[in-house]
Amino acid sequence: MGRNRNWRCRGGALLGASLLLTACGSVSAEPPRLLKAPDVLKPVEQPQQQQGNDEKPRGENLLSPGALSAAIQQGREIHLPLLIHYTDGTIYNPATGKDDKVRLRSYGDRFLAPTILMEPGQTVRISLMNRLPLEPTCNIDPSTGKPYDTNAPHCPNNTNLHSHGLWVSPTGNSDNVLLNIEPTVDFQYEYNVPEDHPAGTFWYHPHKHGSTSMQVGSGMAGALVIEGKRPPTLVSHGDLDTLLKSVTTNADAASQVMLIQQIPYACFDDKGNIEKDAAGHWICKDGQIGKVENFKAQFDPKAWSQSGRFTMFNGTVRPQMQARPGQLYRWRLIHAGVEETINLRIRKVGDVAKLATLLKSAKDETNEVLRACTGKDVSQYEVATDGLTRPAVFKKEVNNLQPGYRSDILFVLPEAGRYCVYDDSDGKDPVAGTDNAKIIGFIDAVGTEKVADSTAFVSQKLLQGSSSLPRDIGDKVRSDLADGLKLTQYVPHRTITNEEIKKWGQKDVDITFNINTKVTPTQFTVNGNEYDPKVINQTLVLGTAQQWILKSDFVNHPFHIHVNPFEVVSIIDKRTKQEWVGGIYDGMKGTWKDTLITDPNAVITVRTRYNRYIGEFVLHCHILDHEDQGMMQNVQIVLPGADGKPMPEGHH
Repeated sequence: MGRNRNWRCRGGALLGASLLLTACGSVSAEPPRLLKAPDVLKPVEQPQQQQGNDEKPRGENLLSPGALSAAIQQGREIHLPLLIHYTDGTIYNPATGKDDKVRLRSYGDRFLAPTILMEPGQTVRISLMNRLPLEPTCNIDPSTGKPYDTNAPHCPNNTNLHSHGLWVSPTGNSDNVLLNIEPTVDFQYEYNVPEDHPAGTFWYHPHKHGSTSMQVGSGMAGALVIEGKRPPTLVSHGDLDTLLKSVTTNADAASQVMLIQQIPYACFDDKGNIEKDAAGHWICKDGQIGKVENFKAQFDPKAWSQSGRFTMFNGTVRPQMQARPGQLYRWRLIHAGVEETINLRIRKVGDVAKLATLLKSAKDETNEVLRACTGKDVSQYEVATDGLTRPAVFKKEVNNLQPGYRSDILFVLPEAGRYCVYDDSDGKDPVAGTDNAKIIGFIDAVGTEKVADSTAFVSQKLLQGSSSLPRDIGDKVRSDLADGLKLTQYVPHRTITNEEIKKWGQKDVDITFNINTKVTPTQFTVNGNEYDPKVINQTLVLGTAQQWILKSDFVNHPFHIHVNPFEVVSIIDKRTKQEWVGGIYDGMKGTWKDTLITDPNAVITVRTRYNRYIGEFVLHCHILDHEDQGMMQNVQIVLPGADGKPMPEGHH
């Protein structure tokens, strides 16, 4: 986190075949900050088996130590420790050119949470250890002396764990976000990853209602990657990893992770107010430590734009990455921020001398982009959305990333030089205010290779990746690739047809997000109501498929539902009564996702299946301060009765 203290020029080698930050070739006066891939969370090592003990059962487990050790060594079962506590460190501040000291809640000993790697068929146990300070009266509102309302954020040190996007059970000690794990409490989660789970890019973060935004905003979020080793066959679709691994320069899954975070840390004066300069930007004076502790002040809709804080890649502000031109790279982009949209763009720097040294305002940030990022765009070839392989590769220059989104992209740098990786301007939000263009990081391409046609290059690489397949399925894959870069043999779910929806005869589920500003306090609602933990809002029937209609009455909200992903069927623009063209929904139709932005001008139709898992979970807006304040519903999947309808309540 922050600047690397040993920032001497480190030559031009690639480390671990991944994009590596470098001090070489840097023109600006600011010291380079090395982008570090997240650590991979290491399993707990099992104690050495003592001779003669193999026949003695473990006290709480039927397996002997030897049998359990064998299961772990064979990869069938993994035990991972995940510690939560406060961590001291620094975050580089481009407004001052210095590091700000911070003290933030974190997983492990680095602000950048470790990456969790899983495989289909594994049992993964994660021991969550909450070592945040106790808050005995955190549920009492000091202004009234009474318990906080359900939808008033409170108890920021109470937690739990959500495996965002995983298709696993939502109950018991699996992906259960209705648990409350208080400080000093340990709890072991168990994820039984099914053999048919799609490989892909997912992530994990806290999900305790009332404290989610404070904890994710403090940096508690990490990548969770299901690694795929199954090539397609004539009867089964395969994992995209098997097509890409041999042709991507950064083939290791952990090195592909690009975790995007926005930490609204602030320093406070003696009266508890955020320290600000004359222009209203947040500052930290000498000796002060930045924190994320005041929900009202730090998660106000306009707070991020006013704060002057910077988006981070893998825990680093404005990192510099080294790569080679003419090579295929894969990034697993994960938007782990709380509320800020990212319009990710990669463009060559026209004149490196015009890059800024200090950035004291949003105007400075925008001017730097306009002056320096003037070269050609680098096309992004999206191969998966929210961890799930697309029906076909989708080429884009601007990648709209909402909180909760994942986007797996391929790209090639066409020639040597420096490239801006930046967030393009998104205009003006009616609540959050102006969103300006700003650079997130840089790529320095060193080498002599040149690529004139990036689409032809990507096509050739994908065809090369299929060369190891048996001829019969290989011919099908190559035929698909030749037909518009289709990835048909790697899509994990069957399309949900009109006939399937008609077969089950389920009524459409309507979901409408809204912020009601006409009442005090403001209400954050789904279908007109704030979250009530005692109410089941949606009851769904196991084994069926259903259509959902998603809308927003006021500003954009990313819809997210747990457990089962959905297929995007149509996005109708209310203004034209036609399919939405371009913009935030560009290329979305036909994809599978678990998170999707709802625009007030859009009517979105999605379809989903309720397979395998029953139990209670939630849907919500993934602007996490909206969720904490009530923009959430309880959902349950139940067994059908003999008539195909939900079993009557209380029936045993």
